[in-house]
Amino acid sequence: MIQTVLAMHNGKIRSIVISGHSGSADKGEDLICAAVSAIAFGTCNALDLLGSDAKCTIGDNRIEIRTVTEDETTAVILNTMRIQLETVQEGNETFVTIRKTEV
Repeated sequence: MIQTVLAMHNGKIRSIVISGHSGSADKGEDLICAAVSAIAFGTCNALDLLGSDAKCTIGDNRIEIRTVTEDETTAVILNTMRIQLETVQEGNETFVTIRKTEV
């Protein structure tokens, strides 16, 4: 299962951690994993190219995005990511979970 944790503070996303595999298909054929990976990598690229100081860490079965300062560009990008992940989760709750925590 792909597990996503959004750490929120005053209604704003401070960090996003994605880990695991959906297990919905064989390795290399898993469209849910591919969708979540594309969303995460696209988000990291957008943050970098649009000048955000958010930090993306990509490791084995884990992607972590942490904000450094609060700015509007970063907030919009991270909220877009949240919406995209929620869209993937719809109808795929067996393979994708999203949990929000307040920090």
